[in-house]
Amino acid sequence: MNTGVGTFGGVEISNVPGIYNRKKDGKVEMNGDFSKVVAVIPSLRPDDKLLTVVKSLFEEGFRRVIVVDDGSGDAYRERFERCAALSGVTLLTHPVNRGKGAAIKTAFAYILEKMKNFSGAITVDGDAQHCPEDCRRCAEAMIKDDRVVLGVRDFSGAAVPKRSRMGNRTTSLVFKIFCGMKLSDTQTGLRAFPADILPKMLETRGERYEYETQMLLDFKTYKIPYEEIVIRTVYIEDNNGSHFRAVRDSFRIYRMIFGHFVKYSAMSVISYFIEWAIMSGVLLLLNNATERTLLQRTAIAFLCARAVSSVFNFVVNYKLVFKAKCSMLRALYKYYALCVPLAAIGLFLNLLGVKGVSVWGFLPEAVEEYAQLVIHPLVQMILFVVTYGLQREWVYRTDAAHQIKRKKKRNRKE
Repeated sequence: MNTGVGTFGGVEISNVPGIYNRKKDGKVEMNGDFSKVVAVIPSLRPDDKLLTVVKSLFEEGFRRVIVVDDGSGDAYRERFERCAALSGVTLLTHPVNRGKGAAIKTAFAYILEKMKNFSGAITVDGDAQHCPEDCRRCAEAMIKDDRVVLGVRDFSGAAVPKRSRMGNRTTSLVFKIFCGMKLSDTQTGLRAFPADILPKMLETRGERYEYETQMLLDFKTYKIPYEEIVIRTVYIEDNNGSHFRAVRDSFRIYRMIFGHFVKYSAMSVISYFIEWAIMSGVLLLLNNATERTLLQRTAIAFLCARAVSSVFNFVVNYKLVFKAKCSMLRALYKYYALCVPLAAIGLFLNLLGVKGVSVWGFLPEAVEEYAQLVIHPLVQMILFVVTYGLQREWVYRTDAAHQIKRKKKRNRKE
């Protein structure tokens, strides 16, 4: 058996050619496109379970496995070499630890450049918490439906560690509220990707655990089809073997999830102060120079301020907040289709508030003329959350020109 050793983009390659086939009743089992799915195992400082995982994948019918040593060091070299000694395994080694996301990207890049005639790739954790039967089911579903398949765990079982259950439920809720995505398991490492999706996954931001979160966000941004398959929930030794760093990695993950909302909030505050400053100036001018009624002055000041602030708000949301993947002109039409009726609602609420102050008379007469400056921020707070969801889901929604171009297949669910 000949071992080939080389480099790929600065990554060490240990590759043993050949195929380790699953045997059933003494015969090699061949299953069309499934035999062309490449299993990817990113690993950092593994125990002896890594070799068991690799062998179990072969026994389940996988024919090619890529193991990525993410800078584990010399102390773990033997464990990786034992995997590389199996025919059909390619070992890629990072000189230093770069993160799970970087390890997955290294494997995807290798597949795209070095491997021919593959139907997709599936990422599998090396700690034996993904059953080989579930890996096969996800791979076969990916081939059948030609979409990304997520192997999701059932967190309702008593065997699930409390921190894992609470962490996933919290992240799933946050995804639903702030990203508009309903996901059962946001942290699953068992994911199967059709071949034509891999190039886009190489462009996904992130090098460590946050990479898997950004993947999910990119599914929504680029309209990448995906589905979920329930898998067995396995936790070994209360998941103590995980290299997930609770504070640092959680911060990276939530920074991505909250990214749009935080930037949207910041830009909204800036837009508000621009609007408030213009409205204050116009009110001051009108109160001193015209004989218009209080409601007329309020309406004029509000509309002037909204006209200026809306232009600023649209540009920063398009360029900085949502980094929209759509036509700017089309987004502009949608923005003002939303902005005009919301401005009308905002004006109505402002005038209603000003009228109420005038009727109830609970403010001094000298201050009453500027009641709008107090009522306006309250109205803006009411409209804030509504506008975020509508802008994210409709105004700046990715258009067809920026979505992944995929060839039609008969077996694809549209």
